[in-house]
Amino acid sequence: MSAFANAKSKRILIVDDSRAIQAIIRRTLECEELGDLLFQTANDGADALDKVASFKPDLVLSDWHMPGVSGIEMLQTLRQTGHNHIAVGFITTDTAAECQTQARSNGALFLLNKPFDDRTLRSAVALGLGRSSFLRPSAKPREARGSELPPPAQAQSQTQLPAIESLAQTQQTLFTHLGMRGFELERIYTEGPYVQQSPQLIALYGSAGRKGVYAVGLLDLSACVLIGGLAAGCSAQEMQASRIQQAPSQKQIEQASRFMRSMAGLLKKRSPSDAPALNAARVSSQPQDKLAGLIESNAGRSDFLLRVNSMGVQGEARLSFLLA
Repeated sequence: MSAFANAKSKRILIVDDSRAIQAIIRRTLECEELGDLLFQTANDGADALDKVASFKPDLVLSDWHMPGVSGIEMLQTLRQTGHNHIAVGFITTDTAAECQTQARSNGALFLLNKPFDDRTLRSAVALGLGRSSFLRPSAKPREARGSELPPPAQAQSQTQLPAIESLAQTQQTLFTHLGMRGFELERIYTEGPYVQQSPQLIALYGSAGRKGVYAVGLLDLSACVLIGGLAAGCSAQEMQASRIQQAPSQKQIEQASRFMRSMAGLLKKRSPSDAPALNAARVSSQPQDKLAGLIESNAGRSDFLLRVNSMGVQGEARLSFLLA
């Protein structure tokens, strides 16, 4: 877009030592779905740091390996100099798990590998810019195990309060936790009780000043394995074995629990003083009367369908959050 973009234009700084890659990224992002964008380019991390103050980017898209100041060094400097509000995503040929770990630990929004898929890059950028409507799938979703997906008219008639109001923030939390893997997340609606046959991860949330359980989060077996396994860097074979054995590994459980902890801040607050926090998370296959009662009768509910298709990993999973 031109330098005359309007005040609502989002600013993207593209950092890469290849001018050809800079041009490819820009052309990919110049689409109607992403709206008005204003671009600036930098040839390395040092050049990017010089341009941040004057350009004031909303999102920085950076290569990892560059002469002089690398992408991760640039991100670390941004955070150390108080630019915590700037979202940063990486686009790199490096597929090492160490890069994923470093990117997550330094607060990167995503890490995408070259050559990238156009839609995947646009979806990641849409979330980074808070324009989540781009991610709404046009195709009718397939049926999720244990759930019934109503037609649009039925979905719109739902009057139940959501436990989590923002789908965009939920998607962004997943992007941050997974280090950018190919996935789709959508809100689904259910009628009647939700019966979970396989083991599931149960997260119990509390809130200061309130007695008892504030909310419950549920990851079915597939969600626990996919979210935990992708974040832990598990291979497709490891995750498939966990699903067949119906037993997530310890590292999958730990990473899935970390994700559920990060979801606490998205739970609906019923009063200004509420501050939801994860109290406990564990995997259980035993039926629980109290949990069944909460699923059927609650103060708010949000259900999500997760689809993963990336790096040899495929699967569908269910996430549910309920206000007690």
